[in-house]
Amino acid sequence: MTERLYDADSHLKEFTARVVKCTRQDGVYAVLLDRTAFFPEGGGQESDRGAIGSAAVLDVQISGGEIVHYTDAPLDEGSTAVCGIDWKRRFRNMQNHSGEHIVSGIVHRLYGLDNVGFHLGAEMTVDFNGELTREQLLEAERLANEAVYENVRVRAYYPPKEDLKKLDYRSKLELTENVRLIDIEGYDLCACCAPHVKRTGEIGIIKILDSFKNRGGIRLFIKCGSDALSDYDEKYANVLKISNLLSVKQCETAAAADRLAEENRALKFEISVLKKRLISEKAENFKPRSRLTAVFEDGLDIKELQLFADALYKKNGGIRGVFSGKEGCYSFAVCGAESELDAFFSGFKEKLNVRGGGRNGMVQGTAAAGRKEIDSFFDPAD
Repeated sequence: MTERLYDADSHLKEFTARVVKCTRQDGVYAVLLDRTAFFPEGGGQESDRGAIGSAAVLDVQISGGEIVHYTDAPLDEGSTAVCGIDWKRRFRNMQNHSGEHIVSGIVHRLYGLDNVGFHLGAEMTVDFNGELTREQLLEAERLANEAVYENVRVRAYYPPKEDLKKLDYRSKLELTENVRLIDIEGYDLCACCAPHVKRTGEIGIIKILDSFKNRGGIRLFIKCGSDALSDYDEKYANVLKISNLLSVKQCETAAAADRLAEENRALKFEISVLKKRLISEKAENFKPRSRLTAVFEDGLDIKELQLFADALYKKNGGIRGVFSGKEGCYSFAVCGAESELDAFFSGFKEKLNVRGGGRNGMVQGTAAAGRKEIDSFFDPAD
């Protein structure tokens, strides 16, 4: 069995190990070492990366009870190699995972909910078996960051079996032996196989970004440490740009955006009223030269197309279509007597690249055709 160095020292960045076995598998190499600081994927967390000698470690998995390192190059069996952990990735994972333990411990203590799902990859999600209000989440986040400020000890250890029975610890599984506990002094005690920070001050910051209901409970999106700082940097850049565009202070962007949205709604309403008035006037003044009409008008949405086509039909009868869009891609609405319109629309779809449908004397959809093609179908003599 490979000695698990990460169990004893989560901050070990470099070590030497003997290559026990190396075999080619699916274009990569499966390497067994006599000792390793590479954490294999497990407990919801992705594996470490790094290098064994000159070979890059692409993934680390537990397979058949062994820790298997998948590399991009072969290694000589029996040789000793200097191994290095991708420390930036490891430390980022430790910040997030330790932060999650603190949040989960606080949520369990305050609200009696259990952590029933955890994933730490490109982002971190945590699932609880009950719902939490926004106020409860803010309180949990506040207390979690107090744990960071206190810089308390984080200890990983294997308690004796007889002591384990007396401990009140969190665990998703029923464990009885070789149970590794992570003790965050005063905040959480949880079974876990992953590396963690040594003191909570290393986490830096814990931020609950978002949440939504999930299978009768709640899923949280959390970022800690460098991830939380990167998230803040991105959001700060966005707020800075918005404040410059709106010519307001950064702390006033939300209020300014609300005002802009309200002005936009008022303008949209005003435009809608004007469009309806224009449609009514155009329909009233329209002089058809046949029972089939294709009218092209820029800037109309589907409701306005329907309104225009209906007004043309009610005033003039026949079959009246209104089209809006750009050459080769038009939205449309066509009105007419239902019995006559059905036959017309069947032919329209058959002749041109038309998608859509309708009922009660109105059809709508899209036509991937040019204006001349559409005009020729409505008025073959044109």
